[in-house]
Amino acid sequence: MVAEGGECLPPSETVIDREVWTEGALGLPEARGFADGGGVTVAVVGSGVDDTAAALDGAVDGAGEDCVGFGTFLAGIVAARGQDDSGMVGVAPAARVLAVGVTDDRGVADAQDLAGGIESAVGDGADVVLVGAPVPAAGGDTGIGAALRTAADADALVVAPATVPTDGGPVAALPGPGPGVLAVAATGPDGAPAESEPAVDADGEPVRADLAAPGRAAMGVGPGGDGHFTSGGDAVAAAFVAGTAALLRSHEPDLDAGAVAERLTSTAYPAPGAASEALLGAGTLDPVAALTAVPAPREAGAAPEAAAFSPDPPTPPTVGRTLAVAGGSALLILVLAVGAAAVRHGRTRRT
Repeated sequence: MVAEGGECLPPSETVIDREVWTEGALGLPEARGFADGGGVTVAVVGSGVDDTAAALDGAVDGAGEDCVGFGTFLAGIVAARGQDDSGMVGVAPAARVLAVGVTDDRGVADAQDLAGGIESAVGDGADVVLVGAPVPAAGGDTGIGAALRTAADADALVVAPATVPTDGGPVAALPGPGPGVLAVAATGPDGAPAESEPAVDADGEPVRADLAAPGRAAMGVGPGGDGHFTSGGDAVAAAFVAGTAALLRSHEPDLDAGAVAERLTSTAYPAPGAASEALLGAGTLDPVAALTAVPAPREAGAAPEAAAFSPDPPTPPTVGRTLAVAGGSALLILVLAVGAAAVRHGRTRRT
């Protein structure tokens, strides 16, 4: 999210005061009736978090400069506090955010940076670790495996993007799906996969996602003030899952990280058909179902299993409620160093 020309992302001067589409699509107002994320710490491992925005004031440990703005954006998706003149609120607005900066000023990090960030987050007490530094998967000893073992030993759930955008298209991202990790893919406002076909890894195999969540035209805060931005990608989708994990760990503090991951995947709204399943994993995140699921009866000694509670399907999102711009045009304002883009839009903030 570095501005064109290489300078740091400037503050946005626009604020959207309407309810954003992700609120209704995910049933977040209802979900927050069960829990608000209180008592849970979510680490955002990425470009840092700027807490200048009122929505993040007092919510962030380790806040500082965020030149590219993406870490701040993800932190807002997870835990922005509601504001009277804003239609944007985080998934878990009472959760704490732990800022763990691992990228350079262009938003670039490597596998060793990411591994060190995960270990730092776990060492500082994170209950959920959101990977917000898009790092393409690579061979060799990256240190990621050791970092994930550290997270598992500390009962911290790692939530990560399934893919990272590049000039040649999306590729597999680290740390990848596996024990203790939820790899998340993005959907659009219509609920369809953001990508038309799965990315492939270095071996030519389709990149697997565990779960999907909104990852296009999502709204959040940015560095330098209260203005809003929109962005997208699998990392944004992962932020919605990390926020929901915070709600679940707040609502049922006795659930360990593995049980939280199982609950989120077992209660996901199923992917429609084999083609979508390849792109969406278990299906689309359903926070209300995850928070209201009743554990299924099990035989003695069997592993716990959540029985999916199936409310009505999510209401198709109304894109116009988020994308309406008083006065007209949307302005392209930020591009990730790895190739993702976002737009800033909304009404001009009243002075």
